[in-house]
Amino acid sequence: MIAFIHIHKTGGTTLQWILRSTLGASYCEVEPLTIERDFQQIPWMAPAKIADLEYMERMYPQLAGIGGHHIQPHMQLHEKYPGLKYFTFMRDPVKMRASMYQHGVNTLGEENCVFEEWLQEEQSRNRQTKMIAGTADVNKAIEIIEQQQIFVGLTEHFNESLLLLKNLVDSNLNIAYKRMNVAKGETAAKRLLASEEARAQLQAGNEADMALYEFVKQEWYPRFQQAYGRSLAEDVADYQAKLSQFGHRQVSLSFMSKPRLFKLLLLLDMEPYNGRNVTLSLLKKYLLYRSKIQLDRKRLQN
Repeated sequence: MIAFIHIHKTGGTTLQWILRSTLGASYCEVEPLTIERDFQQIPWMAPAKIADLEYMERMYPQLAGIGGHHIQPHMQLHEKYPGLKYFTFMRDPVKMRASMYQHGVNTLGEENCVFEEWLQEEQSRNRQTKMIAGTADVNKAIEIIEQQQIFVGLTEHFNESLLLLKNLVDSNLNIAYKRMNVAKGETAAKRLLASEEARAQLQAGNEADMALYEFVKQEWYPRFQQAYGRSLAEDVADYQAKLSQFGHRQVSLSFMSKPRLFKLLLLLDMEPYNGRNVTLSLLKKYLLYRSKIQLDRKRLQN
């Protein structure tokens, strides 16, 4: 069993499509049945519990993989599935935080998402560390990564990380994908990253993520590179050459911020994904799992 810890703004959407393409209806993006009080204002950060896995299993009897923002290893989900293989991707914390702010601007509008105010929100800080440890405790996050032997890829080395993931975690993964060519233009994130003052502001209050990323980049990720062997650079070049034959999808930034339209685009142009598996995965997610969980949430509230 594999478990994808989908940390926001790290390239995880591509991983979700790879998992759907590979596992089809045997892959579930897990959601918590109930949202604890501490997460009522930030439900996207609420961790799934073992009870949520047991609820989900009724609809996924042939389960082969789980994933999503709610899969967080500090919840000891591996006690439910001995031998569970966790994996995730991490990103330069300054770039990731700028991308998180961009998402807020896309969703709310820049006039309703003031940068200086957004920086003070706890949910904007140390997101990567919290997704692993449940708190902004970098030492706890490192301990969990080491104890559970979590594979951590790097967004900055995305294709290499995918190749390492397939080789070291699950050889059955179909890692073919088509890159998104997002139309260039002035964005809030670009303005922030071009300013030394703004970059310093993005670092402030984000120290745990900075330390965790440094550990992964300097100590943890190189272990995977070493385990792969000397042919890594050559194999990455071959893999990228194969990906180039699929071309790019031309999309706008505003389009990328609309997940339903984004899914529709891929359903209309699935190459190189396994269309049957993707369709089965999404049908099961929305017509069975998501529908039932929404009904049961309403029932529990009444």
